[in-house]
Amino acid sequence: METAGDSALLAFGVTAKVADQTAHGDGGLELRDGLGHFAAGARVWVLPPQWGDGGEKVLVAGRHRGSRGRGYARIVVPRRHLTGFRARGIYSPALLTALTRPLRDGGPRLRMWDTREEAEQTAGLWRDYPLEARAEGGFLWRPVTDPPPAELEDNGRTYHLAHFNAYRAIYSPHPPPPEQPQRTSDNQPPIWRSIGPISATDSC
Repeated sequence: METAGDSALLAFGVTAKVADQTAHGDGGLELRDGLGHFAAGARVWVLPPQWGDGGEKVLVAGRHRGSRGRGYARIVVPRRHLTGFRARGIYSPALLTALTRPLRDGGPRLRMWDTREEAEQTAGLWRDYPLEARAEGGFLWRPVTDPPPAELEDNGRTYHLAHFNAYRAIYSPHPPPPEQPQRTSDNQPPIWRSIGPISATDSC
């Protein structure tokens, strides 16, 4: 059995850090330092997805702002507010209890990661593909990199990036319109202006 000092390995977990700036509001344009319950850069322990949403929102346990290291707070946070996911061993009984305690009195204890491999694979996926990609019409869902790729292939069909923000990337089966020349006057050459799909103010 693995040990850390005099403590035995109790379970495998996934850790992350709260992002220095977290995006809120319409399109993620409102930036805040850390989260209300956790300071920027605070380390939290992340439970496996519990609700079948693929982990868009996750339960985490960590030291609450102002707690001075006493006890753990467990809350639900959007996964996009977390960075640097990695698998680690859990050796503290108090931490394991904080992670797995039932959501309500008399309820079942929450599921932990079954194996180290599951924790490592999920941590790698969340770390390398932080954005959620969706297609207009709802025929596509997958994690993608940030920034997202210009095109995605799915079942032999090509989807083109329409717009994205801090929350997700939206794809369309229709390619973007070509660039069109614009003349300012009859005596001047055309000025090429991009009318591409990405806008910093678009929201998903």
